[in-house]
Amino acid sequence: MGGALTSLVAVAGTLLGSFLTFLFQRKATDRAEAFTWRRLTREERLAAYSGFAEAVVAYRRAQYDPFHRGLEDRDSPAFVDAKTESYHRRMIAQQALFRVRLVTEDPGLFQLAERALEATRLVAEATDRLSLEDSVEQAKQALNDFLLGASECIRT
Repeated sequence: MGGALTSLVAVAGTLLGSFLTFLFQRKATDRAEAFTWRRLTREERLAAYSGFAEAVVAYRRAQYDPFHRGLEDRDSPAFVDAKTESYHRRMIAQQALFRVRLVTEDPGLFQLAERALEATRLVAEATDRLSLEDSVEQAKQALNDFLLGASECIRT
């Protein structure tokens, strides 16, 4: 009887040890998966936010040429080419905006991104050099506001 009780206690101890090991390993695995998920999400957001900023800067740069070519001759092929490039850059910036929308959980950040894109679009409506400079400054500030919001989201 004593041997059976000893065997029973040994089997119960082994089962309890195995179960506790399973629980600890499961918890460690869950933590590792959560860490990996957070890291990958952060990297994806960083890529989307910086890609959007790059696209908006290129779009803003492309907005200068139609203004200057339009001062020279609005019917020239150079003006048409500048407008075409501006539209192309806008399309790329809009694609980057869609990616921001997919990866962000913060609607306020997405609104900042939309404002940055819209402020950049308005650069094309400048009628003279002063309004061009003012529009460019507003576009830069809107993009900076987005970047400040994005850096907050990435840090948390």
